[in-house]
Amino acid sequence: MTWVADARDGRFTVPLLTAQGAAVHLGIPASTIKQWIRDSDGGKPTMHSVMPESPHGPRLPFISLAEAQILRELRNTGLSMRHIRAGVERLRKMTGEEYVLATNTIATDGAELLYNAATKVAPEWVRARDDQMTFRQVVETALKYVSYAADGYAERIILRPYGAADVIIDPRFGFGQPVFERRKVRVETIADLFYGGGESVDDIADEYDLTTDEVETVLRVMARRAA
Repeated sequence: MTWVADARDGRFTVPLLTAQGAAVHLGIPASTIKQWIRDSDGGKPTMHSVMPESPHGPRLPFISLAEAQILRELRNTGLSMRHIRAGVERLRKMTGEEYVLATNTIATDGAELLYNAATKVAPEWVRARDDQMTFRQVVETALKYVSYAADGYAERIILRPYGAADVIIDPRFGFGQPVFERRKVRVETIADLFYGGGESVDDIADEYDLTTDEVETVLRVMARRAA
């Protein structure tokens, strides 16, 4: 399947995960994700969301999960939430792109764009770091987990908490739910068989042609659903 270059295809409009679900699969606190998708002082949210189909249903489309990869790294630099919000808004104005955090513009010009935006909204923070190296590291780290389609928007993300198990989200597979990259088996299926069906790790691994390490990794991550 090839994506159509249209900023309203399913990557942007189909809700896949709740904030709690995204927290498990992305390794980001649910409270942080909720902050990112919340309006602030009349401005736009830092991370996009869509109207859920039910009161407690998913509201995060794929594109917002891609945005989260950059936002996580920005937060890890020590930038405050206020500065990140202001910086993202400035990035959108500088590029004219509402979804700039989920485009390959970040891959090609991201360090310079982030540096320029931060210089305007957090000059003291930038001066303390002296150069663009911090932002190059942000981009390089985030890009390990994001792939882009021909239209320039993200099309696949690797989920960091699963490590070597290589679990991805790609809306073309598994109805946009996390799957093993190699076998395209949904991690939810693995967890349900173990926690709900009482199947052993070895039996699950044999049934889906996975290693026991892959199965155990998924079970460790998915155990956080109830935490």
